[in-house]
Amino acid sequence: MSFDLVIKGGLVVDGTGAAGFHADVGIKNGRIAEIGKLSAGAAQTINADQLVVAPGVVDVHTHYDAQLCWDGVLGSSAAHGITTAIQGNCGIGVAPCRPEHRDVVLKDLVVLEGIAYDILKAGIDWNFETFPQYLDAMRSRGLGINVAPLVPLSTLRRYTLGDEATERAATPLERAELVKNLREAMQAGALGFSATLVGRQTGYMGKPLPCQLADSAELAAYGKVLRELGYGAIQVNVVSSVAQPTDDELAILDLLLTASGRTVTYSGAMYRNDDPEAVERMLCKVEPLRKRGAIPQTPVTQVMVELDLRTPYIFSDTPAFKKVLNRPVEEQKRIYRDPAWRAQVRAELAQGGRLFSNSWRTAVVLRVNNEALRPLLQKSIEQIAAERRADPVDVMFDLALEDNLELKYLGDMVNTSPEHLAKHIKDPRVMVGSGDAGAHFDMLFQGGFPTYMLGHWVREKQAVTLEHAIRRMTSEPADYFGLADRGRLQAGKAADIMIFDPGTVNSAARANQVLYDMPGGGMRLNANATGMQHVIVNGAELIKHGRHTGAMSGRFINGGRAQ
Repeated sequence: MSFDLVIKGGLVVDGTGAAGFHADVGIKNGRIAEIGKLSAGAAQTINADQLVVAPGVVDVHTHYDAQLCWDGVLGSSAAHGITTAIQGNCGIGVAPCRPEHRDVVLKDLVVLEGIAYDILKAGIDWNFETFPQYLDAMRSRGLGINVAPLVPLSTLRRYTLGDEATERAATPLERAELVKNLREAMQAGALGFSATLVGRQTGYMGKPLPCQLADSAELAAYGKVLRELGYGAIQVNVVSSVAQPTDDELAILDLLLTASGRTVTYSGAMYRNDDPEAVERMLCKVEPLRKRGAIPQTPVTQVMVELDLRTPYIFSDTPAFKKVLNRPVEEQKRIYRDPAWRAQVRAELAQGGRLFSNSWRTAVVLRVNNEALRPLLQKSIEQIAAERRADPVDVMFDLALEDNLELKYLGDMVNTSPEHLAKHIKDPRVMVGSGDAGAHFDMLFQGGFPTYMLGHWVREKQAVTLEHAIRRMTSEPADYFGLADRGRLQAGKAADIMIFDPGTVNSAARANQVLYDMPGGGMRLNANATGMQHVIVNGAELIKHGRHTGAMSGRFINGGRAQ
């Protein structure tokens, strides 16, 4: 037979964990037709001599709901070998959405996902209202990589309950309407649903996110939809204090597992400086739930965050900061100058147990607009406080005020222990990924985790074998989310493939580029991939030597069914 594409002579690492072997890979009609020594002709040939040929990566945690409205390629993920993105995590997104709710939906995204309001306003044309209409609109734009979309419960609830979605649970009649809308969304192409149930994550003006008001009857009803359909998955933020789940929080996971009969993934398996053994205790505690399909996620990198006090997302779990979220800049300045408010912040940070409560002191000054502050670049808040003989809390706010709240800090958040992280990335009790691609444009970039995993953890640190690392990022998440024809290089499977140079593949641990290519000239952080030569999606070459070829071969997928 003749092929559409043949990949010649590469080291095939098939995603199962088996040892790599040299072979050709023949592709026909978007699928892998044959693997072996191939002699038949092909319309296109890629010479993979000295390169690794592996399945494309499944990114388990992205926030591309809004970005798809202006960027169907999702090239910042594709360039790192990602061919499928699980989208719509954490219970927020842009659909379904009635016209009267658009502004508050965007402002929830600003607060929780750190996406600038001006970018969202410029980039979304709102040619959809229901979730099926959203999928149709994105299909008409075209997809570069595959997207497995979760229905965010916040937008689903606001669509049905209006403003009362942030105030109460649904009535039985409303619950029936919510269930109907969820089922229609899944039948149109959604993979499942997502929710944020932790109080530290809030929406516009510090109000609860609509999904946080869903009661146990409502959550069980949503889960029942997946059970009846026989496919799908759930993502939920349920652990309020990283790696320290309570019994009540784990009871929510139990409820969702029981109601749905499906998998439930959640955030939280991340090393914390103030409690080094928290993750191991957590993994032991949740083992009975893991055996039933509930698995926590971790990024494969140290999580460092860029922040400013104009959009202080990282402090949103600190009650005092709820007063400044989404406020005009002059009002924020007034609050930041208030000694009584600073005293409240000082007391709340001293209590610990918050995302940034133990590392804000060591955050360094990263960027400034005020030239007088340039001598302070790369100095920590703690160092500057010592030089000024001032309280560190006062210094943090004074510096920001001196730069019109435009000063950027860079600080450690979680996963700061390489020793512990080296264990977690290969621990079967933990799912790797969780890069938050599509969110926090101005704070961090972790969408490059596949190339970092292959370069840093495989080649440089030898903490995990090549075959194991690839399995962790391909077949394991594909199997977990029920994407049956992804994640492996086998005849009959979809031809989602990454081809890379094992000697040079890598990316920076944190963003090393500032780009202004978002709608309206908006800024985003980025880290380029090195060594990723080709990325193929559904049999078409999407990325060649880091550049988009013009192909748009991605699809919406759910339960292994292309849409």
